[in-house]
Amino acid sequence: MAGRKSEDHLDRTLDWLHRHQRGWGLALTIGSLTLALPLLFLLLLPSILGLFAPPVDMSQDLYAVNRPIAFTFIDPQGDTVGHRGALVGERLKLEDMPPYLPAAFIAMEDRTFWSNSGISVRGLLRAVWLNMRAGHVVAGGSTITQQVAKIIYTSQERTFSRKLEELMDAASLQKSLSKKQILELYLNRLYLGSGAYGVDGAAHVYFGKSARKLTVAEAAMLATLTTAPSVFSPRRDLESAQMRARRVLNAMVETGAITKEQADDAKAHPAVISDPAVVDSRNFFLDTAADQAMTLASVNGQRPTSDLVVHVTIDPKLQDAARHALVRVLNTRGRKAHASQGAVVMMKPDGAVVALVGGKNYDASSFNRATQAERQPGSSFKPFVYLAALENGISPWDVRTDGPVDINGWSPTNYGHRQYGTITLAEALAHSVNTITAALGQEVGISTVIEAAKRVGITSPLQQNAALALGTSDVNPLEMTAAYAAFANGGYRAYPYFVTEVTDLGGHVLYQRGDPKPQRVIASHVDKDLVAMLYGVVTSGTGRGAAIPGHEAAGKTGTTQDYHDAWFVGFTHDYVTTVWVGNDDSSPMKNVTGGTIPATIWHDVMAYAEKGLPSTPLDRSPPQPATDITSLDQTMGVDTESGDGVTLPSGVSEDQPSEDAEHGATEDNSDRGGGFFDWLFGRERQRQQQQQQQQQQQMAPQRQYPPPPGAYDQRPRVYPPPAQSYPPPDQPPPGYYAQPRPPAVIHAPPPNDNGDEDDEQGPRHPDGGPDDNDGY
Repeated sequence: MAGRKSEDHLDRTLDWLHRHQRGWGLALTIGSLTLALPLLFLLLLPSILGLFAPPVDMSQDLYAVNRPIAFTFIDPQGDTVGHRGALVGERLKLEDMPPYLPAAFIAMEDRTFWSNSGISVRGLLRAVWLNMRAGHVVAGGSTITQQVAKIIYTSQERTFSRKLEELMDAASLQKSLSKKQILELYLNRLYLGSGAYGVDGAAHVYFGKSARKLTVAEAAMLATLTTAPSVFSPRRDLESAQMRARRVLNAMVETGAITKEQADDAKAHPAVISDPAVVDSRNFFLDTAADQAMTLASVNGQRPTSDLVVHVTIDPKLQDAARHALVRVLNTRGRKAHASQGAVVMMKPDGAVVALVGGKNYDASSFNRATQAERQPGSSFKPFVYLAALENGISPWDVRTDGPVDINGWSPTNYGHRQYGTITLAEALAHSVNTITAALGQEVGISTVIEAAKRVGITSPLQQNAALALGTSDVNPLEMTAAYAAFANGGYRAYPYFVTEVTDLGGHVLYQRGDPKPQRVIASHVDKDLVAMLYGVVTSGTGRGAAIPGHEAAGKTGTTQDYHDAWFVGFTHDYVTTVWVGNDDSSPMKNVTGGTIPATIWHDVMAYAEKGLPSTPLDRSPPQPATDITSLDQTMGVDTESGDGVTLPSGVSEDQPSEDAEHGATEDNSDRGGGFFDWLFGRERQRQQQQQQQQQQQMAPQRQYPPPPGAYDQRPRVYPPPAQSYPPPDQPPPGYYAQPRPPAVIHAPPPNDNGDEDDEQGPRHPDGGPDDNDGY
């Protein structure tokens, strides 16, 4: 019975198939044609393109078409200090290269190069399959001929239209040039990272030699850089580059380019790169100079198309010294303090930039933190508040009483809730007193502070709120250097410049810097007063770690909330220098203030720069006679941002220490009424501090101010992409600003929450607000 049912089911199935065989046949035919026609088209594509592709215009120089402009940089002494572009490499024939060099690229990029018609059908089929699986263009199946076409004629975007253009151009090249000519074009124009174009340029950059002298291992390593050269750079990760080179060597054995014995020897003696320190130290500067040269040499918006010779302001010795100081200090003190990045800008007071370091390692990231990273300056912004005050008739030696401040609910406090009593404004700046500075900003008006900052060189947008006085609006190190240059040069606006002259290879002058008319932006007497105040920061305030024996220096420290950023900006008679230290993801450092690591780097760079120069004093107001000021706070305070651990009583400077300060301020307990155990556990001292705070609040009632326009309205941070330079810089490193930055204004913690100053992570910031940790 069961067998009968099976036979009936089979008969019905056969009958159904017989009745629908015509439809199935049609569907099968359509499906076959759907698959066959594209395959047939791909098989015939090289022949079709060969018939219709126009020949290449041989009157043009294919080594120059669509090639990035090459720059040669000349320093003020007439020495060549660097290159950008294809000029780094010499144009070589195949006969000039060891035979295994082109063979390495052929083995990795196009094994059928010598036999194919410029277009690989197999490669296209593979690319079609991968793209169908991904749903978008992820592979191109390019031959070396197609890559040459892309280098010369088309953009680097991955679209189907661009791919069709590339195929047509490849057919044109195949029709007009020999295989040897195509391969030479490829090897001389290929970008291989670190600003190197062509195998000879790359050989000089990575191995310090001509491509003529490359070993098998070195040739294999260069062949690994055809895709993502910046990511796979051997200067970023040599060990990984050596592992990739082993795969190239295996491919070369498979293609018969080298023997197994040669490959084994190359694996046993892998390629190593030359010391990049000197070149790296200049790359950030040269990138910026190339951008400026292109702008200056443009005519009516038309950028130059020929190679350029650019005369720049760099001082190679100072550039190398700046990079060395930054790397050395970050590699030693920075590791323990969780400080991984930094930037240094050094210029003459007229704006000529002599050194610029935009990060610790250019190969790891060419993102320029000196010109492109916007960070909060903290207390290094305070001089603009005091500039506005001086211009409104306030004297550096006017006194203010440090007391509680309330600005529409915002109550900034000093580090550790310290109180300085009645002190001069010069002392308030020297010791970075937050409360007096915030009140002073309200006294003169935040809009007046913004106007003063922009007048001297701050170009970034500044938020008009009360917290701005304590440095909460983002700026970059280059503009901070330019602004302080106005203080250093007597009150004239300094516009940063890197380029003094641009010519083409024929010697035609495309740009030449003239002598701009000085533009005074600060009155002479005001500037002298401000310089005197900044001089006090270095001699007796938070910037003592930057002092240079035998040379007068002035400047200001800056530290932002939770140690996210630390700055020192300062100057001598000869140079203005800014140092920023922090992390790309804005993660907090461990107790790094402007007076510690940044001041150390600043000191090392400036001490080297000033060596051998005459000791020229700063143009500053003379010191004022000592005033009889009674401080309301007789407690001890540590000028923490200076980083030297010097303990100073309020109102006592480092150059005239009191006996108590010098010997640790041992207190006399004979008059204590609280008994031995109260003294031992600090209870009596706490009671005295509370009594002093109450006394001060009675003598100096809280100052109330109306909210300034836009106060506390912190807009979301927007970080524009880095400006394009040549070669294009990396995007900000992964995780850059990944962690949320602190809001502009946070209210103070509950009373008596002074933090644990013995904690390993350092004392907690007392107000948790926008003012920095150097307000002591």
